[in-house]
Amino acid sequence: MNTILEPKTPIDPISYITAIKMHVDELYEKQEIFGLSLETLELTRRFYNLYTPLEQVDNLTPFAINQLLSISQHLERNLVKES
Repeated sequence: MNTILEPKTPIDPISYITAIKMHVDELYEKQEIFGLSLETLELTRRFYNLYTPLEQVDNLTPFAINQLLSISQHLERNLVKES
């Protein structure tokens, strides 16, 4: 799978998720979101809904982190395909 972050070693899920957020923020800043598919836009919406409490990482359950990581991977795959 082609990804933005091709891990050579195991990557910390929090830093991976943060990197995806920075990438999506850049797309929004450059207004490149208008060329994205509806599926990718829906993934970004879900990603941001889950990302909001990430500032309180200590309070997140492993389930929430795994859910956010899964959406991040799917979102990243779609962004690579569409760019």
